[in-house]
Amino acid sequence: MSDKLHQNLAIIGHVDHGKSTLVGRLLYETGSVPEHVIEQHKEEAEEKGKGGFEFAYVMDNLAEERERGVTIDIAHQEFDTDQYNFTIVDCPGHRDFVKNMITGASQADNAVLVVAADDGVAPQTREHVFLARTLGINELIIGVNKMDLVDYGESKYEEVKDEVGDLLNQVRFDTEKASFIPISAFEGDNIAEASDNTDWYSGDTLLEALNGLP
Repeated sequence: MSDKLHQNLAIIGHVDHGKSTLVGRLLYETGSVPEHVIEQHKEEAEEKGKGGFEFAYVMDNLAEERERGVTIDIAHQEFDTDQYNFTIVDCPGHRDFVKNMITGASQADNAVLVVAADDGVAPQTREHVFLARTLGINELIIGVNKMDLVDYGESKYEEVKDEVGDLLNQVRFDTEKASFIPISAFEGDNIAEASDNTDWYSGDTLLEALNGLP
C-alpha cells in the first residue's frame, strides 16, 4: 500500500483533443504500462487504420470505442508521481456520452483540461469547464495539446491560452491558479521531461504540475 497522498484526477475536454492519448502517455511515462503493451496496441491500431491511437488504446478498452476512436465508458487507471498516487478518471468528450463525463468528473479532486492547439476552445471544452466548476473542481491544469501539429508555435499556444483564460474567467475559475502547459501527448513533449521543441517555454512539465497540486 502506497503511503503517498491519493487524488482522483479527471481528464476533461472536447472529443478528439487527445484525452485518452494523454492518459496512455502518462501511464507509460510513469511506468504504469510496459512498453511491450504500447507496442501491442500500436499494431492493433494500425491494423484498424487508426495509427497514432496506441496510447489511447491503453484506456479505451471497449471494442466499440476502438472502432469509433472515442471514449464511452469511464476507465480507472492508477499511476504514481513523487508526491501522489493518482487514479485517473478518463471522461468521455463526445457529446453522446456527457452523462458518463458528469459521473467521472464528480469523482475527481482535480482536473486536467486538454485543449488541442490546432482547434482551440470547442463546444465541449466550454461544457466540461462549466461542469467541472459546478462539481466543485477548483484547480485546473490546462494541457495545450497537439503542439506538434502547429509546429510547436509559441504564438498559437498563446492564442489558445488566452482563449481558455477567457473561458475560465466566465465561469469564475481562478486563472492565477491555473497551469498552462504546451504538450504533445503523442510525441511526449513536456509530459515527463522539458521539450527542446518548446524552448520558449520555461514552466513545469505536466508531471511536475501534477506533483504541485494541493
